[in-house]
Amino acid sequence: MNLKQVITIIVLFFLVPIIQKELLAQGNDEPVDVIESFFDGMRASEGETLRNLITEDATLHTVTQREGETVKVATDMGRFLESVSNATVGLLNEELTSLEVHIDGDLATAWMNYNFYRGDEFSHCGVNSMNLIRTSDGWKIFSVVDTRRTENCDLR
Repeated sequence: MNLKQVITIIVLFFLVPIIQKELLAQGNDEPVDVIESFFDGMRASEGETLRNLITEDATLHTVTQREGETVKVATDMGRFLESVSNATVGLLNEELTSLEVHIDGDLATAWMNYNFYRGDEFSHCGVNSMNLIRTSDGWKIFSVVDTRRTENCDLR
C-alpha cells in the first residue's frame, strides 16, 4: 500500500461517520425505520412519538363492512394519538407479520399484514397500507388505511 492509499483510507475513516451523522441529522431515515418506530411508539403509549412520525394533515381510515356494504371509516388522527397516549404501556401491540415497501423518489408505499393484541389478548388482524413522503425532516407518514378481521389470521 502506498502513502496515497493510506491517506485516502484515513480520510475516509474520519469522513464516513461525519457524513452518516449529517444524513441522520437531516432526518433521512428509511421508511421501514419510521414504520417500526410508529408501532414501537404505540406499544410504549407515546402519542408524541407518533405525532413526530406523521405529517400535520395525516389521515387514518379503516375499510370495513357495514350492513353488507364496504365502507371507508375515517378516524380523527388527533383522537387516535390521544388514545395512544392514554393507553397503559404495552396494551396496544400491533405485530407486523409481513412488510413490503416500494419507493419512488420522495414517495414510499408500505403494505403490511398485522395481528393486533390488547395486552396479551388477540383482538383482530388485517392489513395496513401506509403512504410516506420524504420531507426535509425525513420520511413522514401521511396516510394510514387498515382492514380488520378476526378470521384467517396468521397468529403467533
